Order: sequence, then structure tokens, then C-alpha cells
Amino acid sequence: MSASGVLERSADVAGAASGGEDGDGGGSRKVILWVIALVMVPIVLFAGYTMFLMMAIAGASGGGSSQCTAGSLTTDELEVQTTGGATRTLGSTELGHAATILSVARSLGVSARGQQIAMMTALQESGLKMYANSSVPASLDYPHDAVGSDHDSVNYFQQRVSGWGTVEELMDPVYAAKAFFGGEDGPNGGSPRGLLDIPGWEDMGLGEAAQTVQVSAFPSAYDKWEPAAQQIITAVGGSISCDSGTVVGQAAFPLSPGYQMTSGYGPRDISVPGASSWHVAIDLQHWPGPCGDPVYAVLPGTVTLSSSLWLSIKHPDGFVVSYLHMYKSERLVDVGDTVAAGQQIGAVGNVPPSGGCHLDLRINKNGTTNAAVAALREAPALGAPAQYAGFVDPEEFLRLYGIEICPTDGTCRRL
Repeated sequence: MSASGVLERSADVAGAASGGEDGDGGGSRKVILWVIALVMVPIVLFAGYTMFLMMAIAGASGGGSSQCTAGSLTTDELEVQTTGGATRTLGSTELGHAATILSVARSLGVSARGQQIAMMTALQESGLKMYANSSVPASLDYPHDAVGSDHDSVNYFQQRVSGWGTVEELMDPVYAAKAFFGGEDGPNGGSPRGLLDIPGWEDMGLGEAAQTVQVSAFPSAYDKWEPAAQQIITAVGGSISCDSGTVVGQAAFPLSPGYQMTSGYGPRDISVPGASSWHVAIDLQHWPGPCGDPVYAVLPGTVTLSSSLWLSIKHPDGFVVSYLHMYKSERLVDVGDTVAAGQQIGAVGNVPPSGGCHLDLRINKNGTTNAAVAALREAPALGAPAQYAGFVDPEEFLRLYGIEICPTDGTCRRL
């Protein structure tokens, strides 16, 4: 695995007009759903088998939440800094490997935190160089940037041939990254464990999580690379392009087609503790099985908030689109990241207050320079408490961009 290597949660913003989160419906709906479930069992079983085959095919071709690829880098040199103030200059080779790691991470749906852990690990283990090993002569036959001699460790994660894969596999930069992340679709089936195979890794310190994967003789060596890893992700991340959601004109749908709207904009009866009776959002989910569905940015912008509950993206026109209930560990973007319409930003979750997995989508027009958006009526004008000033009806908002979020053609169902 490795010897030396060759070289939070923010509080939810009360002032963000948090308010109402919703459940899955009342008692009568539950009865109906049980009946539907009984009728649907044979169909679901068949669909599940079909999905299994599709997943097997996806796994064979790379799989993951979406397919991401590294494009042309905007820089061929980057100076990064450790926590102790030491600097290192990375060239196009190292930055190219960083882009490969990021593209694999985003294809697998690895969170921004997981991406940073991987980058810290590669910096410590190899300085982001692809290493062959003089003790593993076969590794010298594959493209490499340097030659080491630490046990039988190879590649930029210094993974050992005696456990992590064959020489051919480990000298493949994409395989190396997939092995580091592991998870359900990982190439090693959880042995040795990749990052996603480790229970509670999201709650560990960044360096601690890296060490848990690598089992290095120098467990504290990874921490110093935390700022450098973030610098690299910021510099290289923009070159990664991923399959996107359904885009219409300038905007995109937040979920793939076939969802239902479980709660609309306006007053409502709600029994979920902490949820608001005046809902300044719309709630969407697929049913059954809403948890983990990819969530896509409806419009471009910059991430300005990522708390335990909220992910907010500010559009160049000044308004803010917020996506609630996604687990932080399943988010693919973080504060400061630039996001494109249709880009996957996370997965549907169930962060409280919530009565079940769903996406809460809300728009705050405060500060907008877009006249059409500015003209939309704010929630207090419709009877909402004053604390919800600035929030507008997401359906009316999206119509300005050519999207009917819940059309009457059968592709969306209102509950």
C-alpha cells in the first residue's frame, strides 16, 4: 500500500428563510401507496432485473452517477502550498493526473470532500506522478513519470501489486483512481477497502480518511496537503465535463423525467416537525425509490452556500437557486465552484426537517438585475410571513426560462 510516499459542518443559515420541509403525504396516501405497491410488485421485480442488467453494462464501461471526462487544462503550471507554507510547482503532467482523478470521482458521484481526500493522498504518495517500480519489472513496460522502489507499490496512489490489482490494472491511471475510491462498483469489491467502503469516512478528518485507506507508516503525513489539494481542484475542476440533465434553452430540469410534485408553493397542512406551513418551494421526487437520484443545476452560477441542509447557487443575474435535503457527503460541488445548467450537483436526500427523500427547490430573487425575475411576486404578497421576503414561485420562475416543471402531459404527477 504505502510507506512514506514519495515525497464542519456549518450551521444552517437561519436567515436564509429555511422554513418548510415536507413529508411524503398523509395517512390516506399511505393506504393508496400500499395498494399500488402490491399491484406493482411483479412489475418492479421485472424492472429491477432489467435495471440490474443495465447497471452491469454501465459498470463494465465505467458506470457511476454520470460520465465525466477531462478536457483541456487552462494552465500547465500551478504553484501550491502546504499548511506549513512550503510550496511546490506542479506541471502539466501532474495536473493531467489530477484531472483524471477528478473525472473518475465525479463519474462515481464522489463528494467534494472525497475529491479533496483523494488529491491529498496522491500528493503525499507520489507528488501526483505515475510511478513504476524497479522491484516490479513489468511496471516499467507501461507509461510512467518516475521509478520508485517502495515494496511493490506503483502509480500515483502507490497501490501494491500484491493486493490492489494486476500490474496492468494498477498502471492504468483510471483504474488506480477507481480502486482508491472503491464503493459498490469498485474494482476490488471492498478488499482492500477504498474510501467509499469505509463506514463514516465523511465524518473523519481529511487526513484521517486518507490514512484509513492507505494504512501508511506515516499516518499524519497527509494533513499538510489540505490547502494544496483544494488549490488543484479549483484550478483543474473547470476542465471536467459530465453528462448533464435535460437542458431546455438556458435552463435544465432538476431531476430526470418521471418525477412527482409532493408539495407545491404556498400554504399547506404539514405534520413534519420543523416544517413550515407556508412553503416557499416545490418538492419533487421519483416514486418509488426517490433516495439517491441525481440532482441537476437548473441554471448556471456560483455556489455560495453549502450547509448541512442548503446548497445555494447564485446566478450571474443576482438571484439564488437553492436545493435542500441533499446529504453533504453526496454533493459534487462546494462553495466557490462554478456550475453549469444541467450539471449534476448532488443526489436526492433526506436531511431534516423532512418526511422522506425529496428535493426542495426554492428561488430567492433578492438582488437580481433581471427585470422579468424582479417582477415576480414575492411570497409575503401572497400571505406568507415577512421572513420569506424575496422568495418567489419556482414554477413561475422556471417558465421564464422555458421550463414547465410539472406539465399536464403525464410526465409529472401532482400529489
